[in-house]
Amino acid sequence: MSEAPKLKRELGFFATVAIIIGQMIGSGIYMTPQGLAELSNAKMGICSVAVTGVGTLLLALSFARLAQRKAVTGSAVVYTNEAFGELPAFWVGWSYWCGCWTANGAIIIAGVNYLSYFFPVFAADSIQKFALSLVVIWLFTLLNIKGVKEAGYLNLVLTAVKLLPLLIFIVIAAQHVEPANFETVSSPDLQGVSVLPVAMAYSLWCYIGFEGATVNAGEVKETRYVYKATIFSTIAVILIYVTLTFLAAGNMSQSELAVSASPFADIIQAKTGYYWAGGLISIGGFFSAFGCVGAWILSAARVSYSLGETGLLPKTFGKIDPKRGTPVNSLIINCILMTIIMIIGFVTKSGSVYTFFVMLSVLSFLVFYAFGAASEIMLSGRDIKSFNLVGFIKKTWISFIALAYSIYTIVGAGADYVMYGFLLLLLGIPVFIYVKLSNDAEAKK
Repeated sequence: MSEAPKLKRELGFFATVAIIIGQMIGSGIYMTPQGLAELSNAKMGICSVAVTGVGTLLLALSFARLAQRKAVTGSAVVYTNEAFGELPAFWVGWSYWCGCWTANGAIIIAGVNYLSYFFPVFAADSIQKFALSLVVIWLFTLLNIKGVKEAGYLNLVLTAVKLLPLLIFIVIAAQHVEPANFETVSSPDLQGVSVLPVAMAYSLWCYIGFEGATVNAGEVKETRYVYKATIFSTIAVILIYVTLTFLAAGNMSQSELAVSASPFADIIQAKTGYYWAGGLISIGGFFSAFGCVGAWILSAARVSYSLGETGLLPKTFGKIDPKRGTPVNSLIINCILMTIIMIIGFVTKSGSVYTFFVMLSVLSFLVFYAFGAASEIMLSGRDIKSFNLVGFIKKTWISFIALAYSIYTIVGAGADYVMYGFLLLLLGIPVFIYVKLSNDAEAKK
C-alpha cells in the first residue's frame, strides 16, 4: 500500500517570519487608532497596546516552547489533545477555525475601506465592495491550493510592501506630534482607566497571528525556525505597534480618529497637504490587509486539516492533494464559509459589522491561546520526574501568566461578546457528536 500524501516542508526562516508578520500586520494596526478612539481614550489606548504586547509575548513564548517539544501542523489543537483529550482539542480547533473566517471578514472590509480613499464607491456597502472581497478570497485560495511555497513567497513580497508605508508614516508623523491630542476623548464616557480592559481586548486584534509558525510547523523546513521566527516576529511587531499607536494619537484628536475610515492616510494628508502622501498609506493599507487574508487562509486550512487528520472533523478535511501537497478540501470548504460570512456582512449593511467581526474573532482566538498556554503547563508538569510545587512553578510560570492574561482579556471583552463566543463553542457540539459517532461506526466495520 502506498504511503498517504503528506504536507511538504518547504518554508524557510524568512518565509516563516513573513507568515507571522503577514498575519499580525494586516488591517488590525491600520484600523486600530479608529477602534481605540471609539472604545477608550488616547492614553489608555496606547497603554492597552503596550500591555497587550507584553501578554502576547508571553503567549508566544508558551507556543514556541510547545513547538520545541513537537513541531506539528495544528499547534494548540494537537497539544490540547495530548494534554486534555479530544473534546477540549475539538473546541480549541473549532474556535480557531471559526475565528479565521470572521477574522478574514473584518480584514477584507478594512482593506476595501482603504481603497475608498481613491474610489469613494468602496466606502459604502456596495455591490462593487462585495464583488472585490469575493475575488480576493477565491484568488488567495487558488494560490494556496497551488502550493505552500508559492503562497509563502507571495507573503514574503507583501510583507515587504506593507512595511514601507508604515515606515513613511512613522517618519512624517513623528514630526507633527501635538501633546494636546493626548488629552482628547471621543466621548465623555471614555475618560479614566476603566476603559483599559475593553481596549486591551480590542488591541489583541492587532497581535493575533503570532502563532502562525506553530500552526504551520509541519511545513517549516527546520524545527528551530519555528521558535526563532515566533519570538523575533512578535517582538518586532510589538515595537512597531506601540510606535504607530502613539503617533496616531499624537497627530489627530480622538473624536476625529473615531470617525476616520483610514486613520493613517487621513493623518498624512492632513499633515503634509499632499493627496499622494495619504494615497501611499492607503495603498499600503490595501496590500497589508489582503496580504494578511492570504496568510490567514493558509493557517485556517491547516487547523481544519489537523482536526480532520486527528478525527475531530470529517476525514475529508485531512486529505492532502498528492501532487501539490496541500489540503485542498480544507481550503475550498474554508473559502465557501468565508464567502458566506461576507454575504452576511454585506446583506445586513450594519456599520458595526467590522467591530463585531473583530471582537468575535478575538474571543475565538483567545480560546485557542488559553488552551495553548494550559497545555504547555500540563505537558511541562508531566515532564517533572519528582513532582514538587517549587519546580512546577519555576518551569511553568511564563505559561501561567500567559493563561491569566488570556482569561483577563476574555473578561475584558464584555459580557455580550463573551456570550457570542460561548454560543460559538456550543454550536460545535453537534459537529463533534456527529464526527465521533461516524468514527465509531467506521471502526466497527
